Amino acid sequence: MTSFGLTSIGSRNYYADTMFDATPQGTVGLLPVVEAAGRLGVSETRVRQLLGSGELRARQVQGLWLIPVEEIERREDLSPQSGRRLTALRAWGLIYIAADLPAPWLDRSARYRLRRLLEQRGLRALRSRLIARGIPTRMRAHPSLLFELSQDPDLMLSGATAATQLGLGLLAHDIVEGYVAADRAEDFVARYHLRASREPNVVLRVVPRFTPDWLPSHEAPLPAIALDLLEDPDPRAREVGDALIARIGR
Repeated sequence: MTSFGLTSIGSRNYYADTMFDATPQGTVGLLPVVEAAGRLGVSETRVRQLLGSGELRARQVQGLWLIPVEEIERREDLSPQSGRRLTALRAWGLIYIAADLPAPWLDRSARYRLRRLLEQRGLRALRSRLIARGIPTRMRAHPSLLFELSQDPDLMLSGATAATQLGLGLLAHDIVEGYVAADRAEDFVARYHLRASREPNVVLRVVPRFTPDWLPSHEAPLPAIALDLLEDPDPRAREVGDALIARIGR
């Protein structure tokens, strides 16, 4: 049987699938792991790690996990092109500068350098350097807890959830995406009985607490929402992210 649902997979299942050498017919737009590795310029082991962590998603076709081309393209967009990735402190500083918000945890020199970087490169081109703002972990909560979870003061909403609440052109009521400070993450996960899942309804991004008053608001700044939408596997969400980047004008 063929499963066409897009999902992340665990390493155990993936290793079992490596016994298949031939790609099944009817899989246009889907790549086996060896081709995905070549396209991304990484090892097959690294591709398996990305699949296991949910950073890449795959479809199961006739017992073989295959990766959609659009997933590869999305990952290519996140590959560092030039310059080192910014630390979480500086990544969020740049996001706040892009939103015309103060970033009091930065000194004047750092603010100046980040402002210049933003002016020279633009927010979209800097995506690969801003990953430390919070790598997504895909989890699942009981659906009855989603509303309560979305209102939790320890969570700063982002991605499709924030776009829905802010009326940015998405309707995403069956998933909650947001940021949580690292020193609150364990309690947050326990409070809502979250568990890693191939069918997530919670996308959690953990951020080191680099300033005492983090998290600063119920919804993330618009540049962070836009960046998270651009990483969403849903094409409609990415369209909204594109439009939001244009609206921000960065």
